Amino acid sequence: MSSRSSATAFERLAPDQRAAVELVLRQGRSYGELAELLGMPEETIRARARTGVCGLAPDLAAPARAGEIVDWLLGQQSEAHGARTRALLLTDPAAQTWAATVAEPLRAAPGGENVPLLPTAPDEEPPRVNGTDRTAEPVADGGGSSSRLGGAILIGAAVVLIAAVLVFVFTRDDDNPPAVSDEPVATATATAPPTATASSANDILLKGPAGSQAVGLMRLFEANDGTVRFAIAATNVAPNAAGETYSLWFRKNAGGAQLLGDVKDPVGTKGELTSAGPSNADVDKFPQWFADYDTIVVTLDGKNAKEPGKVILSGDLPHASTG
Repeated sequence: MSSRSSATAFERLAPDQRAAVELVLRQGRSYGELAELLGMPEETIRARARTGVCGLAPDLAAPARAGEIVDWLLGQQSEAHGARTRALLLTDPAAQTWAATVAEPLRAAPGGENVPLLPTAPDEEPPRVNGTDRTAEPVADGGGSSSRLGGAILIGAAVVLIAAVLVFVFTRDDDNPPAVSDEPVATATATAPPTATASSANDILLKGPAGSQAVGLMRLFEANDGTVRFAIAATNVAPNAAGETYSLWFRKNAGGAQLLGDVKDPVGTKGELTSAGPSNADVDKFPQWFADYDTIVVTLDGKNAKEPGKVILSGDLPHASTG
């Protein structure tokens, strides 16, 4: 199968399934972590990801333990469970063939470099993402230019990253549709669900300081549990060194800041920063913070910082009223 046909196979997936797989691959998070960030049931994340990967081989019968194989390919298994899946692939030729078939288009998809190689020997353990597993326990089987053009391209990359989150959130399931409200999300104007190619009134452009090529986007959305959430994506961000953390803050022009949280995943050589929030502990306070503060800033901090450090990106908040 050629790279072109592999990429087309991924693009042919339903939008919610494609977004689920891309989020897992690019974000490097577990199903549970994505469920918490997006305010969706973990089983919804798992089911869409599994169905999407199975859809990469529509003409090949899926093996009985296809869900387990998908979880292994997406880095969702503990070391012990992964060993059992590798043993299955070594002893079941049909399962090995099916896994190889779906793995090829996965590797052509965004984040596909994280898909492990199939085992060829009993003691072989293929590389895992960042050298670690994404979950501690197994899950059950189941279904640089500073020109305007350069800046636009970078912003577009950030929009594409966020679009994967939003397609996932706003795509309705027949059995469990997300409750997407027609009411505005912390802003004064209601908008239709955003698309991958257009921003909305709920978007906040993030720019780096003078001389920086870093750009990004913060997008607000209403999750299916009725809470206001945000996703942030940025490009051309410098990798953070050991002991350094990128953090998200709301800040007032007159002084004062509120920590939204740390960016969990370090920025790698691709320069992509992605995060989402707020945490479940802060979700009730977030709309008022959004109305009270003036800017959103991404800063480079030391561990357990008590105030914003070096500003890497910033964007103006619209001072929306929650009343």
